[in-house]
Amino acid sequence: MTIVAIVSDTHIGGLASLSLHEFLCDTGEVHEDGTPIMQKYTATLAQDWIYECWTDYWEYVRQLAGRKHRVVAIHLGDIMEGNHHRTVQAMPNMGDQVGMAIEIMKPVVNLCSKTKGRLFFIRGTEAHAGEAAQSEVGVANALGCQCTWESIFDIDGTIIDVAHHGRTGRRDWTSQAASMATEAIMDAATDRPPRPQPAYVFRGHNHLVDDSGTKIAGTRAIAMPSWTLRGAFGYRVAAGKRADVGGVIILPDGALDLSKLRYYAAPGQRRIQKV
Repeated sequence: MTIVAIVSDTHIGGLASLSLHEFLCDTGEVHEDGTPIMQKYTATLAQDWIYECWTDYWEYVRQLAGRKHRVVAIHLGDIMEGNHHRTVQAMPNMGDQVGMAIEIMKPVVNLCSKTKGRLFFIRGTEAHAGEAAQSEVGVANALGCQCTWESIFDIDGTIIDVAHHGRTGRRDWTSQAASMATEAIMDAATDRPPRPQPAYVFRGHNHLVDDSGTKIAGTRAIAMPSWTLRGAFGYRVAAGKRADVGGVIILPDGALDLSKLRYYAAPGQRRIQKV
């Protein structure tokens, strides 16, 4: 039986995103003996908090798996931040971003391998990962993992529909999750031959949780949280909203474990300032 761990939008390399505490970056220069001159990148307090949440999530997955269950992990895309729209809130060298992404994902690969499971990658946004999500493909290849645009998995009889792009309501009183669930059901019913409707639909990209709950019989759609706090773009399109940080887990009986869906108390977030 299987523990399914689903995460999305790590945006590694972004200055408000998941990061190792320290990482040596390439300067492009060399010492007299020909060895490269590296520059140390040190994570911010907020990035250290995200990484603590990340390790807490995967330790929880490991404990759930124990010695009885395999771990199948799915990353829904936007692994790294990229150098999009001339951003100044990212490591400038894509090689460094890819290198850090590989290092961060290695323990996940090891966890899956030890339990005879697998790690799958979904290609994200080209603005972050390059044309045809080439940087994400590079990370997946380096780790020996499959990387696709979208997939439908049958895991111990539970059918899961995954892709990066999806819709979500940007306000707490709006939701697009039910329409995503309905769309997945229609797609399954009109396929040739028709296939079973998915039990779960997972989408990333928007960094906000949106859950169809029990609105659509037989299929539940969830827009996934991310592993990054808001950057300049986030402050523009989602003013006053926190970025949801966390992941989803499917238990061996097919039930959802949402205990790690949202982590709270990120450093540097808006607080009442007494003046």
